[in-house]
Amino acid sequence: MAHILVYLQRTPAGLHPGSAVALCRARDIGSERGATITAVCPGDAGALDKGIAAAAGRFGADVLVFGGPKGLQTLFQQLNPVHVLVPWTEEGLAVSNELPSGPAVPRWLTTRRPAWGGADSITAVVAGTLPWHALPEALEAEYQSDVDEVPQPAWVSTVVQPDDKQPPVFGLGGTPLRWHASSAPDSDTLAALGRLGAEPATSAKDAIRPGGTVLWMSPDPVPSELVERPSSVRLVVLPGDGTGLDPSWRAADWVFPGPAVAALEAVLDSPWAPSRG
Repeated sequence: MAHILVYLQRTPAGLHPGSAVALCRARDIGSERGATITAVCPGDAGALDKGIAAAAGRFGADVLVFGGPKGLQTLFQQLNPVHVLVPWTEEGLAVSNELPSGPAVPRWLTTRRPAWGGADSITAVVAGTLPWHALPEALEAEYQSDVDEVPQPAWVSTVVQPDDKQPPVFGLGGTPLRWHASSAPDSDTLAALGRLGAEPATSAKDAIRPGGTVLWMSPDPVPSELVERPSSVRLVVLPGDGTGLDPSWRAADWVFPGPAVAALEAVLDSPWAPSRG
Protein backbone atom coordinates (compact mmCIF):
# COMPACT_ATOMS: atom_id res chain seq x y z
CA MET A 1 0.00 0.00 0.00
CA ALA A 2 1.31 3.42 -0.97
CA HIS A 3 1.11 6.27 1.52
CA ILE A 4 0.77 10.04 1.33
CA LEU A 5 1.55 12.19 4.37
CA VAL A 6 -0.09 15.58 4.99
CA TYR A 7 1.00 17.94 7.75
CA LEU A 8 -1.85 19.69 9.56
CA GLN A 9 -1.18 23.13 11.00
CA ARG A 10 -3.47 24.47 13.72
CA THR A 11 -4.75 28.04 13.81
CA PRO A 12 -7.22 29.76 16.15
CA ALA A 13 -9.85 29.35 13.39
CA GLY A 14 -9.20 25.62 13.00
CA LEU A 15 -7.18 23.92 10.29
CA HIS A 16 -4.86 26.14 8.23
CA PRO A 17 -6.17 26.60 4.65
CA GLY A 18 -2.87 25.35 3.19
CA SER A 19 -3.34 22.07 5.03
CA ALA A 20 -7.02 21.91 4.01
CA VAL A 21 -6.42 22.16 0.26
CA ALA A 22 -3.34 19.93 0.58
CA LEU A 23 -5.60 17.26 2.07
CA CYS A 24 -8.10 17.66 -0.77
CA ARG A 25 -5.33 17.27 -3.35
CA ALA A 26 -3.86 14.30 -1.51
CA ARG A 27 -7.31 12.69 -1.41
CA ASP A 28 -7.64 12.94 -5.18
CA ILE A 29 -4.16 11.52 -5.76
CA GLY A 30 -4.79 8.75 -3.25
CA SER A 31 -8.09 7.80 -4.85
CA GLU A 32 -6.49 7.65 -8.30
CA ARG A 33 -3.46 5.63 -7.20
CA GLY A 34 -4.75 3.56 -4.30
CA ALA A 35 -2.77 5.39 -1.62
CA THR A 36 -3.68 5.88 2.03
CA ILE A 37 -3.79 9.48 3.27
CA THR A 38 -2.25 9.91 6.72
CA ALA A 39 -2.55 13.31 8.36
CA VAL A 40 -0.26 14.33 11.21
CA CYS A 41 -0.76 17.25 13.59
CA PRO A 42 1.76 18.23 16.28
CA GLY A 43 1.00 17.81 19.96
CA ASP A 44 -2.09 17.48 22.13
CA ALA A 45 -4.25 20.62 22.16
CA GLY A 46 -7.08 19.18 24.23
CA ALA A 47 -10.55 20.09 22.97
CA LEU A 48 -9.09 21.69 19.84
CA ASP A 49 -8.08 18.23 18.63
CA LYS A 50 -11.76 17.46 17.97
CA GLY A 51 -11.91 20.31 15.48
CA ILE A 52 -8.75 19.15 13.71
CA ALA A 53 -10.12 15.59 13.57
CA ALA A 54 -13.36 16.85 12.02
CA ALA A 55 -11.46 18.87 9.41
CA ALA A 56 -9.09 16.00 8.61
CA GLY A 57 -11.98 13.64 7.93
CA ARG A 58 -13.95 16.22 5.97
CA PHE A 59 -11.11 17.04 3.59
CA GLY A 60 -9.88 13.54 2.87
CA ALA A 61 -7.63 11.91 5.46
CA ASP A 62 -7.91 8.17 6.11
CA VAL A 63 -5.79 8.24 9.26
CA LEU A 64 -5.05 11.02 11.76
CA VAL A 65 -2.07 11.01 14.10
CA PHE A 66 -1.29 13.60 16.76
CA GLY A 67 2.46 13.43 16.91
CA GLY A 68 5.35 14.18 19.20
CA PRO A 69 8.28 16.53 18.51
CA LYS A 70 9.44 14.31 15.62
CA GLY A 71 5.97 13.14 14.60
CA LEU A 72 6.26 13.81 10.88
CA GLN A 73 9.77 12.37 10.69
CA THR A 74 8.70 9.23 12.58
CA LEU A 75 5.80 8.58 10.22
CA PHE A 76 8.02 9.29 7.24
CA GLN A 77 10.41 6.55 8.37
CA GLN A 78 7.59 4.12 9.13
CA LEU A 79 5.49 4.63 6.01
CA ASN A 80 8.05 5.64 3.35
CA PRO A 81 5.45 7.87 1.66
CA VAL A 82 5.41 8.59 -2.04
CA HIS A 83 4.41 12.20 -1.31
CA VAL A 84 4.46 14.60 1.63
CA LEU A 85 2.37 17.76 1.57
CA VAL A 86 2.77 20.66 4.00
CA PRO A 87 1.40 24.22 4.02
CA TRP A 88 3.77 26.85 2.61
CA THR A 89 4.21 28.53 5.99
CA GLU A 90 7.17 28.98 8.30
CA GLU A 91 5.87 26.07 10.38
CA GLY A 92 5.28 23.81 7.41
CA LEU A 93 8.69 24.51 5.91
CA ALA A 94 10.42 23.99 9.25
CA VAL A 95 9.06 20.46 9.65
CA SER A 96 9.64 19.57 6.00
CA ASN A 97 13.28 20.66 6.23
CA GLU A 98 13.87 17.82 8.68
CA LEU A 99 12.90 15.18 6.11
CA PRO A 100 15.57 13.50 3.95
CA SER A 101 13.67 13.90 0.67
CA GLY A 102 13.53 17.72 0.81
CA PRO A 103 13.62 20.54 0.24
CA ALA A 104 9.92 21.19 -0.29
CA VAL A 105 8.79 22.45 -3.68
CA PRO A 106 6.36 25.38 -3.29
CA ARG A 107 3.19 25.02 -5.34
CA TRP A 108 0.35 27.49 -5.68
CA LEU A 109 -2.73 25.27 -5.75
CA THR A 110 -5.32 27.35 -7.61
CA THR A 111 -7.47 24.57 -9.07
CA ARG A 112 -8.46 21.01 -8.27
CA ARG A 113 -6.52 19.77 -11.31
CA PRO A 114 -3.23 21.71 -11.34
CA ALA A 115 -1.09 21.82 -14.46
CA TRP A 116 1.91 20.60 -12.47
CA GLY A 117 0.33 17.18 -12.00
CA GLY A 118 0.34 14.98 -8.91
CA ALA A 119 2.75 16.07 -6.20
CA ASP A 120 6.46 16.30 -5.51
CA SER A 121 8.41 14.27 -2.98
CA ILE A 122 7.60 17.15 -0.63
CA THR A 123 5.13 19.79 -1.76
CA ALA A 124 4.58 23.05 0.14
CA VAL A 125 1.06 24.19 -0.71
CA VAL A 126 -0.19 27.77 -1.06
CA ALA A 127 -3.99 27.80 -0.72
CA GLY A 128 -5.22 29.47 -3.90
CA THR A 129 -8.62 27.78 -4.04
CA LEU A 130 -11.32 26.73 -1.62
CA PRO A 131 -11.42 23.12 -0.35
CA TRP A 132 -13.53 20.96 -2.64
CA HIS A 133 -14.17 17.88 -0.50
CA ALA A 134 -16.75 17.62 2.27
CA LEU A 135 -16.61 13.95 3.20
CA PRO A 136 -18.75 12.52 6.02
CA GLU A 137 -15.77 10.86 7.66
CA ALA A 138 -15.39 10.65 11.44
CA LEU A 139 -11.79 9.85 12.33
CA GLU A 140 -10.58 8.29 15.57
CA ALA A 141 -7.17 9.84 16.06
CA GLU A 142 -4.04 8.06 17.19
CA TYR A 143 -1.61 9.70 19.63
CA GLN A 144 2.12 9.08 19.65
CA SER A 145 3.61 8.33 23.06
CA ASP A 146 5.56 11.61 23.23
CA VAL A 147 2.71 13.84 22.07
CA ASP A 148 2.73 15.82 25.33
CA GLU A 149 6.31 16.95 24.68
CA VAL A 150 5.17 19.36 21.96
CA PRO A 151 4.69 22.90 23.35
CA GLN A 152 1.52 24.61 22.19
CA PRO A 153 1.23 28.34 21.44
CA ALA A 154 -0.36 30.53 24.09
CA TRP A 155 -3.57 31.02 22.10
CA VAL A 156 -4.48 27.32 22.41
CA SER A 157 -5.61 27.75 26.03
CA THR A 158 -7.85 30.71 25.15
CA VAL A 159 -9.64 29.57 21.98
CA VAL A 160 -11.90 26.94 23.53
CA GLN A 161 -13.32 27.20 27.03
CA PRO A 162 -14.21 23.99 28.93
CA ASP A 163 -17.96 24.41 28.41
CA ASP A 164 -17.71 24.98 24.65
CA LYS A 165 -19.36 22.19 22.68
CA GLN A 166 -17.80 22.78 19.27
CA PRO A 167 -14.15 23.72 18.79
CA PRO A 168 -13.21 25.55 15.59
CA VAL A 169 -12.94 23.21 12.60
CA PHE A 170 -12.22 25.39 9.57
CA GLY A 171 -13.11 28.84 8.33
CA LEU A 172 -12.08 31.33 5.71
CA GLY A 173 -11.88 34.07 8.27
CA GLY A 174 -13.68 35.96 10.98
CA THR A 175 -15.19 39.39 11.22
CA PRO A 176 -14.67 42.28 10.94
CA LEU A 177 -13.30 42.26 7.40
CA ARG A 178 -10.98 45.09 6.38
CA TRP A 179 -9.29 45.60 3.04
CA HIS A 180 -6.32 47.63 1.88
CA ALA A 181 -5.13 48.00 -1.70
CA SER A 182 -2.01 49.44 -3.30
CA SER A 183 -4.22 51.12 -5.93
CA ALA A 184 -7.87 52.09 -6.01
CA PRO A 185 -10.13 49.11 -6.86
CA ASP A 186 -12.58 49.43 -9.75
CA SER A 187 -16.32 49.76 -9.21
CA ASP A 188 -17.03 46.03 -9.66
CA THR A 189 -14.43 45.13 -7.05
CA LEU A 190 -15.77 47.75 -4.65
CA ALA A 191 -19.27 46.33 -5.10
CA ALA A 192 -18.04 42.80 -4.36
CA LEU A 193 -16.22 44.04 -1.27
CA GLY A 194 -19.43 45.70 -0.14
CA ARG A 195 -21.43 42.50 -0.60
CA LEU A 196 -18.86 40.67 1.47
CA GLY A 197 -19.18 43.26 4.21
CA ALA A 198 -15.55 44.39 3.97
CA GLU A 199 -14.61 47.92 5.01
CA PRO A 200 -11.64 49.93 3.71
CA ALA A 201 -8.60 50.52 5.92
CA THR A 202 -6.30 53.52 5.75
CA SER A 203 -3.17 51.34 6.00
CA ALA A 204 -2.11 47.73 6.40
CA LYS A 205 -1.81 48.24 10.14
CA ASP A 206 -5.25 49.84 10.31
CA ALA A 207 -6.74 46.73 8.67
CA ILE A 208 -5.88 44.52 11.65
CA ARG A 209 -8.72 43.80 14.06
CA PRO A 210 -8.73 41.03 16.72
CA GLY A 211 -10.36 37.90 15.33
CA GLY A 212 -10.94 39.55 11.98
CA THR A 213 -9.82 39.09 8.39
CA VAL A 214 -7.52 41.30 6.32
CA LEU A 215 -7.78 41.44 2.54
CA TRP A 216 -4.41 42.55 1.12
CA MET A 217 -5.17 43.57 -2.48
CA SER A 218 -1.81 44.11 -4.12
CA PRO A 219 0.90 42.36 -6.15
CA ASP A 220 3.41 43.85 -3.71
CA PRO A 221 4.91 41.72 -0.92
CA VAL A 222 2.88 41.40 2.25
CA PRO A 223 4.00 44.24 4.55
CA SER A 224 5.66 43.45 7.86
CA GLU A 225 2.66 44.72 9.84
CA LEU A 226 0.56 41.92 8.34
CA VAL A 227 3.29 39.30 8.52
CA GLU A 228 3.56 39.97 12.26
CA ARG A 229 -0.20 40.26 12.90
CA PRO A 230 -1.86 38.48 15.86
CA SER A 231 -2.49 34.77 15.31
CA SER A 232 -6.27 35.30 15.50
CA VAL A 233 -6.28 37.43 12.32
CA ARG A 234 -6.70 35.72 8.95
CA LEU A 235 -4.84 37.14 5.94
CA VAL A 236 -6.26 36.81 2.41
CA VAL A 237 -3.98 38.01 -0.39
CA LEU A 238 -5.44 39.08 -3.75
CA PRO A 239 -2.38 39.81 -5.94
CA GLY A 240 -4.20 40.03 -9.28
CA ASP A 241 -3.11 38.59 -12.61
CA GLY A 242 0.41 37.74 -13.72
CA THR A 243 2.02 37.27 -10.34
CA GLY A 244 4.34 34.49 -9.24
CA LEU A 245 5.03 33.08 -5.81
CA ASP A 246 6.25 35.71 -3.38
CA PRO A 247 8.16 34.64 -0.24
CA SER A 248 5.97 36.90 1.90
CA TRP A 249 2.96 34.72 1.07
CA ARG A 250 4.22 32.26 3.65
CA ALA A 251 2.48 34.53 6.16
CA ALA A 252 -0.87 34.33 4.34
CA ASP A 253 -3.77 31.99 4.91
CA TRP A 254 -5.10 32.28 1.36
CA VAL A 255 -3.70 33.68 -1.90
CA PHE A 256 -6.43 33.82 -4.54
CA PRO A 257 -5.24 34.37 -8.14
CA GLY A 258 -6.74 36.40 -10.94
CA PRO A 259 -9.23 39.26 -10.86
CA ALA A 260 -10.29 40.23 -7.36
CA VAL A 261 -13.99 40.20 -8.31
CA ALA A 262 -13.90 36.50 -9.22
CA ALA A 263 -12.10 35.60 -6.00
CA LEU A 264 -14.49 37.64 -3.86
CA GLU A 265 -17.53 36.12 -5.56
CA ALA A 266 -16.14 32.63 -4.89
CA VAL A 267 -15.75 33.54 -1.24
CA LEU A 268 -19.32 34.88 -1.12
CA ASP A 269 -20.65 31.63 -2.56
CA SER A 270 -18.66 29.43 -0.18
CA PRO A 271 -19.96 27.96 3.09
CA TRP A 272 -17.02 29.64 4.86
CA ALA A 273 -17.77 33.26 3.95
CA PRO A 274 -16.73 35.39 6.95
CA SER A 275 -19.87 37.52 6.75
CA ARG A 276 -21.91 34.40 7.41
CA GLY A 277 -20.12 33.73 10.68
